[in-house]
Amino acid sequence: MAGGNKKKKQQRGKSRKNGGKKPAPSLEDVLTQAESAMEMSDIDMAMKLFGYATQLLRSRIHGDDAGNGSEQDKCTLANVLGKMGELKASCGDVEGARNDFLDAIELLGNQQEATDMMQGDDGECNILTAQNSESKAGLYLYLGQLSTGTEALTALRIGVSELQRTVSILDRLATSKDDEANGMDIDGDLNSLNLKRFMVETKRQLCAAYCSIGELYLTDLCEEPDAENSCEAALKSAVEIDASAQIESGPFESELGPSPPDALQTMANLRLSQSRVAEALDCIMKTYDRMKVGCEAMSGLVGLATDKEGVQEAKARELLELDAASTLPEYGFRLQTAKIMLECTSLVDDGNNNTKERCSESAIQVLGSLLSENDEVIEVWYLLGCAFMSCSPPNPDSARHYWENAVDMLTKAKEQMEHSGEDVACELMVIQSQLEEVTKKLDELGEEMETK
Repeated sequence: MAGGNKKKKQQRGKSRKNGGKKPAPSLEDVLTQAESAMEMSDIDMAMKLFGYATQLLRSRIHGDDAGNGSEQDKCTLANVLGKMGELKASCGDVEGARNDFLDAIELLGNQQEATDMMQGDDGECNILTAQNSESKAGLYLYLGQLSTGTEALTALRIGVSELQRTVSILDRLATSKDDEANGMDIDGDLNSLNLKRFMVETKRQLCAAYCSIGELYLTDLCEEPDAENSCEAALKSAVEIDASAQIESGPFESELGPSPPDALQTMANLRLSQSRVAEALDCIMKTYDRMKVGCEAMSGLVGLATDKEGVQEAKARELLELDAASTLPEYGFRLQTAKIMLECTSLVDDGNNNTKERCSESAIQVLGSLLSENDEVIEVWYLLGCAFMSCSPPNPDSARHYWENAVDMLTKAKEQMEHSGEDVACELMVIQSQLEEVTKKLDELGEEMETK
């Protein structure tokens, strides 16, 4: 009896132990947590969760009870590998990122073959093909960013080809759905509105891909025999696609944001390299027009606003400006825009004062938006001084203010490096050179003021 009681107690204990064990999280839960970690910039946690999801998916694909796995599992695994590649690239693990992207491309390639076998007039199958091509394009574009020279060009061109295929499929499906609707509502992923939104997103990606090819010919491949013509062709395609996407994005702008002006900025850069200054100026001012409201709203926070409005007018614009400021292009893009503007002002004929003044003032607004976002970037203070001196007439008092601040910041940075105890000889040489350049400008400004 005693032994029987002991055995029952062991069984009850075992039962309680098993009952208290938490079930393994589902794949969907793991992926949701991984996405959240990625959004919160918790890279380590995101990598662990995506890694666990990868193991689950590979097990399902290659497990004995799953055969070769479903096409959906392969598509999900490709997406997870793409996310892991992005994270590795952000951490500097270029080789690891490249391997993940290539593995994902291989999986999507296999899925493409399966989809093509089923291809027919079925819209669902066509949309899967479009989504597959768009996913592969994104992976190839990432590979292009991680590569240089002809290797980067090859990856970018394949990405462009996949995006062109996506656009072609979506255009055919959208036309079909427009004919089918005849004024009736169509629900689901295949309705005309959803297809058109997907089309706009894909065209924006295609525009960016062509811009990347153009930039490649302006840098790594600038010595190639046909570099200029190839760059011209890529950027003309980018500008045409950008114009089309901008027209079509109207119903979706609140959701997708305004069309990025990358194509116009890159074209301005090309025109400057060709010494076609008037065309460069036209392109860069069109670039500015696409972000003017947001830049002026931001620059107003640091006292650089141009509009002298009354209180009521300012309040009326507040909501519009807030929205425009939140959708401004990234910091680096705006900085490059300001640099191109200042280069244009230095090359524009002095007889064309109105054009020169508008470009200089626009550069001030762009730089003001950057200063409002981060006032610790020395280059922005320096460029603001240059922008005020490029005005017609120049504004030496404002230029002095920004250059003197730049000198103070450079001096402090130099002192901190000197006392850091680290080997920063190269960095110190750069800072010393910058100090000398800004100091020289201040000295020239002083001499100019004395002669007046």
